[in-house]
Amino acid sequence: MEATIADEEDQRKRLALMVLSSVVWSLWGYEILIAIASQIAGYHESVNSASEAFWLPWWDMDHPLSGVYMAVLLVAGIMALVAYLRVAGVMRAALPIGSLGPSILGAVLAAVLIDVFAWEVIATLTTSLDAGEALLNEREDYAYTLTLAHLPGEFLWSVVTAPVFEELVFRGLLLGFLLARGWNPWLAVAVSSAAFAGIHSQYYLPGLLSVFIGGLLFGWLRILSKGLAAPILAHSLMNGWVFMQDWSGIAQP
Repeated sequence: MEATIADEEDQRKRLALMVLSSVVWSLWGYEILIAIASQIAGYHESVNSASEAFWLPWWDMDHPLSGVYMAVLLVAGIMALVAYLRVAGVMRAALPIGSLGPSILGAVLAAVLIDVFAWEVIATLTTSLDAGEALLNEREDYAYTLTLAHLPGEFLWSVVTAPVFEELVFRGLLLGFLLARGWNPWLAVAVSSAAFAGIHSQYYLPGLLSVFIGGLLFGWLRILSKGLAAPILAHSLMNGWVFMQDWSGIAQP
């Protein structure tokens, strides 16, 4: 027992020193993964022109398989982050599993309901403004066609892999780093939530505010449950709700 406690304390001390890693993964993790995949795709196409058809979904988000490609990229990112933290010797400190008991599951449900309610309030206030409804959509340079053929890939990307990757980075590495440095838990949650909202540059201010509120709730679950299983579940359920909203809009004749 004493050896385990000593090892956990040693991991927290190691994690507290990982300033650069925490910043890079949280602020530029997505961009780095996308840049690496784009370099691989571009090189493959340059040496084998027949591969252009294979990489088309990567370059064209209107392609029905584009979501599948993003999901694969995020799985690679998850594996890379886990491997990195394991080598750094901070795996348990940065990525604890935590509890999923009845009380925690109740908290997960409450967090999702609060997040949905917050979005409805934000949407109502925004649509009351002139041209406010347009601010609820993604920015034009991020917009792409969404059809029924896109839904399997969108589900894998937005509901399955993105919540896992983002929670490992923001409620795992970044929040764990701040807590290991002795930050006040709620200040640490707020900072990690602001960083979480910052990577969602596809949204206007109402969407960013909604993401920030979600980050606060996921951070609360991380502290309450002492791990990442609860925030991952809540994040996935919240994204699933958004996914169902998109699906219902497409499915209606």
